[in-house]
Amino acid sequence: MNNTVLAILVVLLGICVGLAWTNPATQDYGEYLETLISQALAQMDATESARQQNVVRDLLKSQGKFVITSVIRPNTTRRNYGLFSIFESRAFGLRLVVLGVGGEFIPLQGDNRDEVTRKLGQMILTPTR
Repeated sequence: MNNTVLAILVVLLGICVGLAWTNPATQDYGEYLETLISQALAQMDATESARQQNVVRDLLKSQGKFVITSVIRPNTTRRNYGLFSIFESRAFGLRLVVLGVGGEFIPLQGDNRDEVTRKLGQMILTPTR
């Protein structure tokens, strides 16, 4: 085995160890959702009255972790592949799929970050019927 092949193997092994080390856990996903909730609140629909926006914003600021813990987490599955994880949340008829790799979260299925924020806002802000 020559030195070039050995160097490539060492680099690949290092990358795999780094990805495994930074593979996001469910708690990291919860923190990511909290960030998205904050963004969803900042982008709330302008058609909502200012009073209603303030009530929802204050409620979610004080109870955001509770909402994630009681509504989103039980409806979220994590598929752990060692080097990365795929998180799928289903609530209120909406589906959110996110890839967690290297400590980062990347929306899947062609959704960009704004679309994910909008979907999460719908999950949280949609009243149950």
